[in-house]
Amino acid sequence: MVGEERRVRMGWVRGRRRSVLVVVWGGVFAVLAGAGFGIAAWQGAFAEERGDIAAGDVCSNVPHRERAAEIFRSVLPEDTSYAFSSDVKDGHELFTSLCAVHGGKPRDRQDLLTFTGHSTALGWTEALDGEVVRPEYGVGLEPFRAGDKAWAGPRMAFVGTTCREKTTKKPEMNRMVVAVIAQTPLEAGDAKSTSVLKELAVDFARQVHRDAECEVPARLPEG
Repeated sequence: MVGEERRVRMGWVRGRRRSVLVVVWGGVFAVLAGAGFGIAAWQGAFAEERGDIAAGDVCSNVPHRERAAEIFRSVLPEDTSYAFSSDVKDGHELFTSLCAVHGGKPRDRQDLLTFTGHSTALGWTEALDGEVVRPEYGVGLEPFRAGDKAWAGPRMAFVGTTCREKTTKKPEMNRMVVAVIAQTPLEAGDAKSTSVLKELAVDFARQVHRDAECEVPARLPEG
């Protein structure tokens, strides 16, 4: 009788231990699941949305600002905010027009896309070489029809136009070059990147030719 009572008591103890373990492990899983949901909620709460670009944000020396903003929104690397800076120096022989698109907050801001237009006395190939300041900018460059000479690739588009008739001055600053460079690779395939850079460069070249009051027709596509 004593032995049977002891066996009953031991069975009750083992059963209670199993119940306790089930309760403990159930609590652990509940805590882990809660932590997972908590982390997901925390990440969602602090994730920042992509910054917007409106036509009014685009540099005033870049034409078709609504269209430019649309392109920027579709192909620029995603960032929480975007900013623009520009500069135009008007001189009969030393004209320059610049625009830069920056991404990120002021402390860690980086250049994403740059527009440059300026006078030059160089030949077209030399002028192109002067704009390819990093080897990757020149990758995939192919000629296309615009101005006197033009090349484009997935990181850069270049357009050269004659601005003024030749004179006896040396150096002869009668040419205008435009380059639009993706300082950071665009979020698009090579074909689309090349296409949008061509469009931006041709439009900018047309605006630069106008702003510099060039005397020779630009020979650029209508736009």
